[in-house]
Amino acid sequence: MPQALALTLQGPGLDDAVVLSARVVEALSQPTRASVDILAPADVDWDAQMAAPVSLAISIDGAAARHFRLVVTGARVEDMEGEGRCRVAVELAHELALLALRADVRMFQEKNAQEIIAAVLDGAGVPADHVSFSLQREPFQRTYCVQYRETDLAFVSRIAENEGIFYVIRDDDGSTHVTFADAQSAFEPIEGESSVRFVSSDARGLGVFDFELETRAVPAKATVGDYSFETPMVDLTVSDGADGHGDHFEYFTGHRTPAEGQILAKIRGEEIQAGETVGTGASNNLAFRAGAWFELEETALPALSTRYLITAVEHRIEVRGGGSSYTNEITVIPWDRPFRPARTAPPPRIPGVHAAVVTGPSGAEIHTEELGRMKGKFFWDRIGKDDDTSSCWMRVGQLPIGGSMALARVGWEMAVAYVGGDPDRPVAVARLYNAERVSPYGYPAAKTRMAIQTPSSPASGKSNELRMEDGGGGMELFINASKDYDGQTNNDKTETIGVDEELQVGADREVAIGGKETASIGANESTTVGAAASVAIATDRKKSVGGSETVSIGSGLEMNVGGSDSETTGGSHTTLAALGVSRSSSSSHSLTVGGSLVSAAAAGVGVAVVGAKSETIGGVKLAVSGATVSESVVGALAATVGGVLVQAAGGNREGATKGAAAVTVGGVLCANAGSKVSIAAPKVAIRVLGVANFLGGGGILNLTPASASFVGLVTLDASGKVTISGNPNLVG
Repeated sequence: MPQALALTLQGPGLDDAVVLSARVVEALSQPTRASVDILAPADVDWDAQMAAPVSLAISIDGAAARHFRLVVTGARVEDMEGEGRCRVAVELAHELALLALRADVRMFQEKNAQEIIAAVLDGAGVPADHVSFSLQREPFQRTYCVQYRETDLAFVSRIAENEGIFYVIRDDDGSTHVTFADAQSAFEPIEGESSVRFVSSDARGLGVFDFELETRAVPAKATVGDYSFETPMVDLTVSDGADGHGDHFEYFTGHRTPAEGQILAKIRGEEIQAGETVGTGASNNLAFRAGAWFELEETALPALSTRYLITAVEHRIEVRGGGSSYTNEITVIPWDRPFRPARTAPPPRIPGVHAAVVTGPSGAEIHTEELGRMKGKFFWDRIGKDDDTSSCWMRVGQLPIGGSMALARVGWEMAVAYVGGDPDRPVAVARLYNAERVSPYGYPAAKTRMAIQTPSSPASGKSNELRMEDGGGGMELFINASKDYDGQTNNDKTETIGVDEELQVGADREVAIGGKETASIGANESTTVGAAASVAIATDRKKSVGGSETVSIGSGLEMNVGGSDSETTGGSHTTLAALGVSRSSSSSHSLTVGGSLVSAAAAGVGVAVVGAKSETIGGVKLAVSGATVSESVVGALAATVGGVLVQAAGGNREGATKGAAAVTVGGVLCANAGSKVSIAAPKVAIRVLGVANFLGGGGILNLTPASASFVGLVTLDASGKVTISGNPNLVG
């Protein structure tokens, strides 16, 4: 045992204190702490002593003192000892312990562990020259890291421990220094002789006694896993170690690549292995300190004689009138096991949701990127700005299932949840209305209304909207497109309307149908075209009118039929044109009208058929024109009119048929032209059950068939000449 021991405590107002005993605990990655019993002047202001720096010095046999640079963290005045002194139990700790008095909620962006730790220590007032970093590996870059309701000490410990970073405290007579490191090279041998003998507890001299080495079973392998939405197909599950008696698996470890995962798995494995074999012992060597190593010699078991790293030391010092003593208890691990700090600081978890306001650059209404993510400022954030630096990019939850996509607008309040409860993994899940940004509808009056509404950007007061009104008696589905509306159906579309439908198109409307179109109308149909109307049909068209059809044309009418033309009207068929009526067919033409057929035009009425023409009119047929009435048929002409046939032209009345022409009229036939009446065909057969009148007001009436037959009462009248060519046969 030492022959002489000195124990002193120095600090403002404490230089006259007498130290009776001390217990000092130092450990890797932990602030040094001490409990000291002293006799102090009764007038010491202990409130003022809180956080004051002090120096606790221990010296044995006049050797160089061992200094502990600490601060006062507590004091308990026990009783008076006379002579103006009192007995006080003082609690001391390294200045890092003061970080436990600071708790915060804040974020760090695009920083690694070293940068985050340095920023926290600087913000806590730890002098920069008291801290250094000795890292062999570049820490992981953290896109987003949140200190959530943690003390600064717990946060720093968590960040460091997660990446296998530890810190070593070294004190000297002048100052204290903290070194953050991640490799064995940061450890130094104990001061003085690094070889220490194993001795019995009653032996004299320095040494280690009561030494024990305990080994326990630990997992042989460590596995880490995670998921990155930026590389969803990459498997981030990585292992380190050998197959054996256990696999320690952790998920949500924060790595973004398999390479980072491999580093973390190795760190986790080393952390586990560091606790596999642990030695404890007692000693009287003051040089023992946390973070130093020594060689143990002269043990009974050769396997114990090796190098050990001291991970923790508890010093016990007593200075009494009857004598003084010093002993310590050490915790060590074999040097060949890399040291990794145990993760004593649990990561925070957020079980519920937070609220954040969407942010962006100045003047921006929408701020996003290729994944549709948003940035937002949380209400707990006392430091961040209301701009595009307020947070990390946060994914935005969309409507359940399907490919829905809605972008949060700057200024919106959003509910934010956390993947796995991890504050570093925020996900915006819903919009929240507040008193400033209220719902677009007045509640509770509109309590039966549900809607999806998206305002225009830049803001114009307009929005696209899908709204559902569920109030009984007024149920409604409302769709509003503030500008364009584009709907697409890739297969069938069925739409059923129970009552009325109204469609209003302010400008043009275009309908393209690749196949058939069938329209069935139970009652009337009315179509009004303010300007031109055009209908193009590639193949056949059939039109059936059960009653009357009236066509009024303010200008000309022209019909061109590339193939056969067949038209059936159950009632009357009327065509009125302010200008001309023209109809042509490149093949045959068939017309059946159950009632009357009326064609009236100011300019001309003309029909041209490349093939045969067949016409059956149940009632009257009337063709009236202020100009010419013409009919040209390349094939045969067969016309049957059940009633009166009247063709009146202000100009010529011309008929030309290259095939045979047969006309049967049940009533009166009247062909009246202001100029010339002309009928030309290889064979003309006109059968009139009533009276037939051919009037050429211009003085010319030509009938030029190869043979002509007229049945009925026929009047041929012209102011000039009447010409009948061929072999006429008139039967009166």
